[in-house]
Amino acid sequence: MHLTGYSGLCPLPPAGDADGSAGCNVERIAMTNISTYKAIALEAHKSMCEYLEEGRWPKEDGGPGWIKTFDPDQKCFKQAMITIVFTGMWLEALLHLLIVRNHGLEKFAEYDFKSYEEKLRLLGCSEQGLLDVVKRFRKSRKELVHEKAYCDDGELKTAQDEANNAHDLMVHAFFNNQPN
Repeated sequence: MHLTGYSGLCPLPPAGDADGSAGCNVERIAMTNISTYKAIALEAHKSMCEYLEEGRWPKEDGGPGWIKTFDPDQKCFKQAMITIVFTGMWLEALLHLLIVRNHGLEKFAEYDFKSYEEKLRLLGCSEQGLLDVVKRFRKSRKELVHEKAYCDDGELKTAQDEANNAHDLMVHAFFNNQPN
């Protein structure tokens, strides 16, 4: 699925006129922060990768693996969390804009609390690979944002791996490297 992103001002159909059939040629303009959310997520991911590289070096004996330094300030972890949270904000904003543009506000209200996968299917996505990436992202973002320390499912995840998944969703899977 290939979708075009938005930045800044976003034209939307007039209220109550999802398909423009009411004869009104005037479009409403929606102010959106979507490009800012994307920029923050991309900058955080870049910083996370830099912290990962700075904090490791090859083993002295040349064996496989790395020696990692302790990061008492958790700089890398914090950047991973920022990547995940702002990718979620970007994705929510994008899906809102696309659903309203393609189906109207009433349909968006119906889909507002549905999963990312359901929203993508509404937009015509049937690519299982993309739906799987989005599902993984949805679950890890929810666990991060709504931490339930006593309800651990036993699965071990790293914030950096989940941030890489979020980055892949934003940059590769969703937009094929197109800006915004």
